[in-house]
Amino acid sequence: MNSPLLSRHLQPARPDNERFAERQHSRLLINCYAREVAMQEHTLAVLPASRSAHPAMPDDYRGQVLEIALPRVGSQLCVGVLHVSATANFDYTTGVCLRQGQDAWRDASWQEIARLIIEDLSRRADTPFNNELLQQIGDSIATMQDVMDRQPAPALPPLAATTTPLQIYIESEQGLLTGHPFHPAPKSRSDWSPAEQRDYSPEHKASMRLHYFQIPQQWLLSDSVDGDALQGLAAHGLQPEAGGAIVPLHPWQAGWMRRQPRIAEALRSGEVRDLGAHGRPFHPTASVRTLLAEDAASFIKLSLNMRITNCIRNNARHELQSALTGTRLYRGMQADMQSRFPGFRVLEEQAYVTVDLPGADPQLANGFGVLLREGVAGLLRQDVQPVMCAALFGNGEHGRKRVFALIERYALHRGYTLERAAHHWFARYAEVAVHPILYLLFEHGVAFEPHMQNTVVGLDGDGAPSHFTVRDLELARLAPQAQPLARAMRLEPETLAALCCSDERAWIRIGYCLFVNNLCEVIASIANGNHSLYLGLWGVLRNTLQDYLAQFPRPSANRRIQGLLAGEPLPAKGNLLTRFLRQADRQASYLPLYHPLGVVNGAAASF
Repeated sequence: MNSPLLSRHLQPARPDNERFAERQHSRLLINCYAREVAMQEHTLAVLPASRSAHPAMPDDYRGQVLEIALPRVGSQLCVGVLHVSATANFDYTTGVCLRQGQDAWRDASWQEIARLIIEDLSRRADTPFNNELLQQIGDSIATMQDVMDRQPAPALPPLAATTTPLQIYIESEQGLLTGHPFHPAPKSRSDWSPAEQRDYSPEHKASMRLHYFQIPQQWLLSDSVDGDALQGLAAHGLQPEAGGAIVPLHPWQAGWMRRQPRIAEALRSGEVRDLGAHGRPFHPTASVRTLLAEDAASFIKLSLNMRITNCIRNNARHELQSALTGTRLYRGMQADMQSRFPGFRVLEEQAYVTVDLPGADPQLANGFGVLLREGVAGLLRQDVQPVMCAALFGNGEHGRKRVFALIERYALHRGYTLERAAHHWFARYAEVAVHPILYLLFEHGVAFEPHMQNTVVGLDGDGAPSHFTVRDLELARLAPQAQPLARAMRLEPETLAALCCSDERAWIRIGYCLFVNNLCEVIASIANGNHSLYLGLWGVLRNTLQDYLAQFPRPSANRRIQGLLAGEPLPAKGNLLTRFLRQADRQASYLPLYHPLGVVNGAAASF
């Protein structure tokens, strides 16, 4: 079937994996720099291409060319693209070319691109060259290449190789081959050796048993939303000695703990006991440190004292408390949400365990933090096929092939053309995702983090979106209208301070996570280079927002949504700048990102 969705159809031959990983990271760097710097400084242009108009392109090239000036380092970058993208979701068609000074254009390696961009940022910020970032990019390339070297040839259709709904779900968690499309080093895990990567990484289809330590009972700190929830963190058949408590760790974290002087001393003295690995295997999910139980009834979010993308991934106590507070607050809203949005769910954070480690650095104590989360078994029992959103959207060609297969299936079931099916499929996704998230924000004052990795789309028998699930409540934020509920819980000051924010910060959380990180990628993935369809999907989103306002015309919602429909920018997170400046994720800057909502015709998107 000829597809108006896939102007670049599936490539049957597997690319050279080293070249693929390097080219992918060159494009990631272009993505990040274009959105965070070039668009802000107006040093970017998309030009029509011909041999005479742009000598960097091949003789037979008929696309367009994205050109970015790096004036602080006297250089220019260019790459073939299918069309203009206001949001920097470009569809690339060539490798990246470089011109330094008045030299001729030539192919650029990832090292040249990375060095030039880092040097440009160094001069821009008047700071030293960040060699650590260059190393992280190299680590990410090596990880991606190793993953692809060990992948079997992809099956068609993409999800047909798995048989049960649970296997399909696990495969979606473990199938992120390219990762975050707007991060310079999405696969960087420099603390892991190649062998550890294969033992613990989701992309390598790993599974593992939890590792257990016994600690003194007086060190233990715990909480649960229900009386029996802590049983989900209980050791598998292990019984603590009198005065002891048993805590689970990620097996790599257990090794890290043993190397810390305070823990090594406690192990030698017998104050802490290493009980080893026990119980059934768990499957690592896309976040690497969150594991899914074999029966899918629960997730367990473990600490890892290593950097994954922007953060050291251990669980501070105030983060654990924030997660459970998110569950408790949502329970008070759940009846209202379910009556209005029956396809929307929030996975509960059910219990946590951590320690108060006498005489130790807080980072060491945080390394014991463990969180128990509700699993996806409930969705599976409802005959809904859960798929982690990042596996479909923002996962390069692998994700786009899956999206095409789903829309093609939907078109066949409904008797639609592919383009009509694409509009309807996205309209269903937008409604189940956008309406409840906006309602939580504007009616309840709650901002979760509905970015691609934190959300799960539920597919019905036609392959169309019917459910939308949010997970990971650790970074929930409360606008002023919801803060009295949190204060009534008598939370610790650090937890309360982390939860509460201004209306503006709550909107930034939703504007970035839902619109930029999620919906921009969904639209780009479905359109897959078809610019007419791309604009039509933005028109569908415009209709979705107008429908929301018609149902829930609260003044705060009207102000934000009408602003978007009039062309006000969205907030885009600066992952490249955050990594370059060596900042914590909470210090990340947000840049204005313009979009087509103010110029598309919603009526034309109605099919």
